[in-house]
Amino acid sequence: MNGSKYFNFIIVAFVALAAIAFIISRCVSKVPDNDDIAHIRDNGALRVVIDSSTDGMQITADGDTVGEQFELIREFCRQQNLPVEYKLESNLNNAIEDLQDGECDVIVRYIPVTSSLRDTLLFTESLIHDKQVLVQRKKVIDKVVNDSFVHNQLELAEKTVTLAEESPSIIRINNLSKEIGDTIYINTIPNYDNEAIAIMVSKGEFQYTVLGLHAATRLQKEYKNLDIHLSIGFSQLHSWAVRKTSVELCDSLNSFIKNC
Repeated sequence: MNGSKYFNFIIVAFVALAAIAFIISRCVSKVPDNDDIAHIRDNGALRVVIDSSTDGMQITADGDTVGEQFELIREFCRQQNLPVEYKLESNLNNAIEDLQDGECDVIVRYIPVTSSLRDTLLFTESLIHDKQVLVQRKKVIDKVVNDSFVHNQLELAEKTVTLAEESPSIIRINNLSKEIGDTIYINTIPNYDNEAIAIMVSKGEFQYTVLGLHAATRLQKEYKNLDIHLSIGFSQLHSWAVRKTSVELCDSLNSFIKNC
């Protein structure tokens, strides 16, 4: 084989391999080309990734499925005559990865709408305005004074706040540390969300964590020894999220949210 024929053979082989790789990638990818309701219905169901919490979705001891956002997305699917599949995922980064990889169609949880997340996600209309608060045990419990009680943000200096691994609250605590000009230590716990850690705070296993006020208020009704008075951040919009390509699905969700 002379040089010219060999070169042509290499070019043809390269093009063929590239074409095969493209076809395989299209077959393997789970990200749909079309995310409208009709296409989702044809594919079987709306795939929802939702966090395991009192705001999200929980299964009670009686076997009942409950949760504020679970009820909302279930009603949306009922109105759309759309089957629904749920996946529990408390880690927001994992939920975003599932969405981008085509493992689900919508993230149903109160996600803070930030400029960085807007770059990768398409947010629905906001569901709530929420702010982050410090969760700690009350100053006096059964006439016993809690010596670790924090009255203001400055008193968090040299204290340790326990948070879920990869929690968005980590960024806020790091920023707060800079704002007060002192160190706030962060203890991260894998395989737990901040709500579960707040329950552990109530039991005395940790001193402090951070929750959204909406979830903290709900949790305090059951764990009455918790104090949630100290604000850690400003009020933010919180929404559900879909892929950037899921414009029609987002429009349908927005119409539903506006009428709730």
